Amino acid sequence: MKTKFISLWMIFLLYFFCYMAIEINLGVLLSIWSVALAIYLLIKNKLPSIKYIFIALVFAVLVSISYLGLNMGTTVVLTNVITSGLPTLLCSLAVFSVMKNNDAIKLVTKEKKLATLIIAIAVGTVLSVINYFIMRESNAIDFGISASRFLVCLNPAIYEEISCRAIFMAYCLYKIGENKPTKFQQFTLWFMMCFPHTIAHGYDIISTILLCIIFALPFAILQRKRDIVSAMISHGLVDAVRFSIFGFGL
Repeated sequence: MKTKFISLWMIFLLYFFCYMAIEINLGVLLSIWSVALAIYLLIKNKLPSIKYIFIALVFAVLVSISYLGLNMGTTVVLTNVITSGLPTLLCSLAVFSVMKNNDAIKLVTKEKKLATLIIAIAVGTVLSVINYFIMRESNAIDFGISASRFLVCLNPAIYEEISCRAIFMAYCLYKIGENKPTKFQQFTLWFMMCFPHTIAHGYDIISTILLCIIFALPFAILQRKRDIVSAMISHGLVDAVRFSIFGFGL
């Protein structure tokens, strides 16, 4: 039923209004939205198993320390714990709590693992090439291979795939339940997995739509059709190539 997603769409419209009319940190707004969804799902589904609680903690720690690669000191790391680490923890727990009762969500697929890895790397490679041609128009080459440049990739690879994409998938699938999804419900799921996070980058609407189709949609397809880790690998590869070639320039 459409009513299951009314609140989700109402929040999105408010979020979209902020994007169009107000100068505000959309990344923080998206994080708050994601945490609210996570708390709701945890209340409804309770905590996942100890195994997945541990995995969620590992994800949160990796995201929290990722900005050490920028050498910005303890304050930035502590800020990152609040703005990225904590949301990653809560959203991971929420996604896993839904996953225990829904086979449509997979952290790591049980079948065709090698094929999934190859697909993730292939998608990441293609998107890396596309991203290179996009970024070279406004960024100077600053090539370098270092641990710090790879460390920073943990944030987009884990935080963005869990807290900005998987949490919406989990929420929509929880609301759909065991029923066959309607076309509207399927559209809502795909839209929420792609568009809110793309908007948070703050580009104009045309650029946002293009980036949503080129980058967000492939990562969303990997999550839905393969598993969450494959999207993390693909997303991490894109940013690893980006940071290796262009440094930390935006």
